[in-house]
Formats: sequence, C-alpha cells, structure tokens
Amino acid sequence: MRGRKLWHGLGGCGVVILVSCVAVLSYELLKPTQFGDHHQYFVMRSLAEIALIAVLVAVGWGRYKRSSETKPYQEVLGPLVASEEEYCLILRPFGSDGEVVMPHRLHGASTMEQVIARAARKSLGLKTYALVDQDRRLAPPGPIWMRSPHDQWQTAVRTLIRRAHSVVLVLPPGQGIRAALKWEVDQITQHNLQTRLTVVLPPVRHHKDDHRQAFLGACEILAALEGFAGSVDDGDLLRVHRLELTLHERTQVVKYCRSKPEDHPELCFWYSKPQRGHKRSARFFQKALVTAFRTTEQELSGLGFSARYPRSPSP
Repeated sequence: MRGRKLWHGLGGCGVVILVSCVAVLSYELLKPTQFGDHHQYFVMRSLAEIALIAVLVAVGWGRYKRSSETKPYQEVLGPLVASEEEYCLILRPFGSDGEVVMPHRLHGASTMEQVIARAARKSLGLKTYALVDQDRRLAPPGPIWMRSPHDQWQTAVRTLIRRAHSVVLVLPPGQGIRAALKWEVDQITQHNLQTRLTVVLPPVRHHKDDHRQAFLGACEILAALEGFAGSVDDGDLLRVHRLELTLHERTQVVKYCRSKPEDHPELCFWYSKPQRGHKRSARFFQKALVTAFRTTEQELSGLGFSARYPRSPSP
C-alpha cells in the first residue's frame, strides 16, 4: 500500500532520481578523495537532503494507523448517533482499503479515502467515517476508522447509513459486486436514501482495464437505485443497458440528484477527459465530490434535523 503511494507520488522518473541520488552519495562516501573540505561539504549536504526527504516520507506514512489500534465501533457509533453531527460515510468492499492511489500536486499522492475526506470537509465541513477491514494491517489516513467483529459489521453499517448526510460507495479496481456490497445497496434503497449515495469508479487513467468492469457494476447499482427498495439482483437488464448508453465511457463519479425532496431524481455524472499531466487525478475526484456533496445539501436545505434524518436510529 505504501509502496504504491510512493510510486504514484514521485512517479517513475522521481523514483529513478531518488535511487540515483542515494547511489551517488554512497559512491562519494566510499571512494578515497583528495579534496578534503569540499568533499566533506558535499557529503554533509547530501545527507541533509536525504534526511529531509526521509522526514517528509515518515510524516506522510506516519498517518497510517494499525487497524487493530482503531476504536471499536460501539465507542464511536453511540455518541455519533446521539449527537446532531452530520457526516459522510465511505462504503467499499473489504480488502480494498487504500488500494486506489492517485498522484496529487500538493500531497504527492493520495488514497481515494483521503480524497473523499478532503472533499467532504471542504464542501460542507463534514467528518468522514468508515469501517476498517481488520484483516488489513494498516488503515489509510483520511476517514475516522472504526472496527467491528466480523459478525457485527452489518449492524454498524446499517446504523451509519441511516444517519449519514452523504454516502460514498467506492468500486475498487479488479473486484465485482459482492454479496456484502449488494446488501449495502439494499439498505440504501430500503431506507429511500438513493440521492444520498455517490458512486466512485477507479481512475481510468491508472486503471484503464479495470475501469470497464467497474463501469458495468456501477450501471447495475444505479439501476437498482431507480426502483423503490430495489435490489441489485433484481435489476432490469434493459434499464442497465440504457444506463450504459447514457453514461460517458470515462465516467468517474455518478449520483442521482434533485433540488427538493419531492422532485424526481436526475442522473448526474462526472467524467474525466484525456489529459496530459501527472498530478490531476486526485484534483478531478475532489472537485467532482465537492459538487456531489453540495447537491445533496441543496436537496436537504431548509429541513430541520429530524426531517433530514427521519429514519435515524435511536442511540
């Protein structure tokens, strides 16, 4: 996970340069020299530069937390639903934490979870929560992670969905729609929260082959969202095909939007244009998600807390 983040942050050229600098420094340290102070100055300066790089990398990687060190969901969920805090929720298949990594102009590289958390904070000041996969050693930075036993995750996720301002469903590369993900979509449709959901596909620039599979999966999910209490397994094939023709083939973010709760939802999607540049993927996703979150807030504007969350579970 961290190696992938380093590669996307520095890029192939950056990694080559970093390795070359270390090789040159090693050579200078080992070879005999007749230049005295000049050689010592070169070595000390190189050591300082490498130390600075090491500090920056350590600071960035130090934000990764061991999954076992995250709080149990009971400690987080109770106070959260008892309060009037609004939040964003990330859903994704277990085993995919931190798998989608994108270059970022300011941060070097960002996981999809970080991009979502930044967008929620920037757009509406929302905190972002997610259930960590305990089989993964590390939880990537960004959301507030909580853990649950394997036989209790549905209880936690159901409660989080019913109280979420916005829900982001991440479709990672190389994975189909599993039973757990279908269950999560069912919870959203059964509680009539279709317009709270934003579906995020893997970056087509970095996962061109896997993007098509995620695109077809997104169409199946969207077809289920169109029906009342719809299920992915009961999706209309004609409806799925219509969505395939409606969405742009490079769609990256998609959701159903409406200005008022009584309006009929309309399909909104954001797609990336083929562009040059190494650091634009994370920026594109953040801008699209900011807009998506604000459309949800527009729908809910003017409503009191109880009207925003009529299906809020008791603490």
